[in-house]
Amino acid sequence: MKSKNSNYSVVAVIAIIIVALGAIGYVRHDSRDSDLALTYRKPAGDTLAVAIEMSPLTYNLRNDTAEGFDYSLLRDMAARHGRPVTFYPVANLEEAFERLNSGTYDILVASMPGTETLKRYFPVTDAVYLDRQVLVQRRDTDAISSHVGLIGDTITVPAGSPVLSRLQNMNKELGDTVFIVSSPYSPEQLVIMTAIGEAGRTVVNEAVARRLAADYDNLDISMPLSLTQFQCWAVAPGDTVLRDSLNSWLDDFRTTPEYQRLAEEYLR
Repeated sequence: MKSKNSNYSVVAVIAIIIVALGAIGYVRHDSRDSDLALTYRKPAGDTLAVAIEMSPLTYNLRNDTAEGFDYSLLRDMAARHGRPVTFYPVANLEEAFERLNSGTYDILVASMPGTETLKRYFPVTDAVYLDRQVLVQRRDTDAISSHVGLIGDTITVPAGSPVLSRLQNMNKELGDTVFIVSSPYSPEQLVIMTAIGEAGRTVVNEAVARRLAADYDNLDISMPLSLTQFQCWAVAPGDTVLRDSLNSWLDDFRTTPEYQRLAEEYLR
């Protein structure tokens, strides 16, 4: 049995490791996507309950059809191994982590680096893909091309984002101040707000930035702010069997033409 102190420590670390706090969203259910669900009901039998982050890279709807790299990858891998999956689109990752910790969800799929802090509390998969954080700014402003150029400037990031710790470390490296503003908006919303002039500079994962910049040609996303990071999925505490199965599925699926097609479409 977990002690109260143990439960409190898990809740505290959830606040640290959440990748983004999205706005509460609305997702329509399409009868063609029978593996999607709007409200949580524990799946029967060996069906996996998967919380999946709503984002341009991970999961979204286009013309009422579900798509996204992580969504398509896990859907296709599970189908190859005969394992039913029900996806639960989520916007608030803090709540999703809490439900993963309680065993309500079996897997949490999101854009999240496999940090040591995360690994202490949840089993995580091997790298699903590689990504890094980039500065997002408008081309019609004084575009910055080096970290030094950020001194005295302001960057707006989602509240709870790991981008915050990266920027704090960058301040130490620079020996000066880059002002950081925490926002209730999601990374995707901040990128769009930057594009239309309602926000200044922001920082997001490069794969997300590329997909959004395709719709806003006034954005500059050329400046990296982090090294390449392993992006992973997390499973419920103690379920190393499921973690190992996912790793095996990933190793197998990476050799297929289907994986190459997904990687070409979403990651390059």
